[in-house]
Amino acid sequence: MAKYKILALDLDGTLLNSQSMLPEENKTAVRRAQQAGVQIVLCTGRNPIEAKMFSDKLLAPADWLITSNGAYICRPDLSDNIFAQYLSSDDCRILLDICKEYGTDPCLYNDVHLFYGNAFKRFFREMNIRRNMNPDTKRPHSSFIATDEEWENLLATADRPFIKSILYHEKPNLVDEIIKNLDSTGRFELAPSVLFGGLMKNVEVNCKGVNKGNGLKKLAEYLDLSMDDVMAIGDSDNDVAMLEMSGLSIAMGNAENHIKQIADECTLTNVEFGVAHSISKHILND
Repeated sequence: MAKYKILALDLDGTLLNSQSMLPEENKTAVRRAQQAGVQIVLCTGRNPIEAKMFSDKLLAPADWLITSNGAYICRPDLSDNIFAQYLSSDDCRILLDICKEYGTDPCLYNDVHLFYGNAFKRFFREMNIRRNMNPDTKRPHSSFIATDEEWENLLATADRPFIKSILYHEKPNLVDEIIKNLDSTGRFELAPSVLFGGLMKNVEVNCKGVNKGNGLKKLAEYLDLSMDDVMAIGDSDNDVAMLEMSGLSIAMGNAENHIKQIADECTLTNVEFGVAHSISKHILND
């Protein structure tokens, strides 16, 4: 019987390789962990519909999805939603006003769709180039919002509440200023991401208290388990809370040093199948 009852896996930079693909080595290891009685939880900043796409590519679906940094918890078929924490209309108004102040625009998620503007059009293109992917790859389940008027209309007419936002500026120092402004409101949980040695920076925005760690805690309690029963693997700033709170925390070899320092141990990189390596070591005892 496996020591850990829940395996929480970040997606980007962890379970996925540098091209955002699922390696066969990780698929096989995750399935073997599941067969050993471990519940597989994809724990991601992505929204539910995107997380479901990756769950569907595993050899068997994950058991649970903790999405949008802990704001929405459900089964991988998007049923049995046990928790949701939405940004309020006032929250979204503040985010849009701050973006206008700094000459950028937001990225807003609901549970099934992503809305992004010119700033994130540049962000996605740059990320795809650095991942050696087609720079013009289209994101499924997403809509481009071109003007301030269109953003205003979206906030006024949206038929589903938003669960997360990401703010980006091509000048990293301005992202730092945006973070200070957001933090001063006392309304938001902020997870900055520093990419490519500081050349790119963004900040993920949720309601105060929403993070992957608290999401995992809610799920563990729902399953009559504790955080000591959780093994978590991640690589980014939005993984910090779950790494700090889990019974066993593992940082990827490609994680920044400050992420590695808070984890119990460090594994191989995402292109060296670090997830499979850690599953073999701590769950399968191979």
